[in-house]
Amino acid sequence: MITLRKWYPFVHPSPQDIRELASEKRAERLQFEYDQMVKANKMRVAVAELEIELYNKRARQHTIELEMFSNRKRVDVFV
Repeated sequence: MITLRKWYPFVHPSPQDIRELASEKRAERLQFEYDQMVKANKMRVAVAELEIELYNKRARQHTIELEMFSNRKRVDVFV
């Protein structure tokens, strides 16, 4: 009778191969995490820039509104 081991033999990697595979997987994982951190940092910077731009626009709008209100008071005094 022919056993399965004859047709499908098991090949066990040597311990050195296992270390190489583990180090390659670790390098891939670390590279992926680094890429994700770079993307997150770029998004964080972009959001901060947009927040500053929005803050400046709101400040400009409030300044315009205050100028309009103060001009109206001056006109009321003269009338």
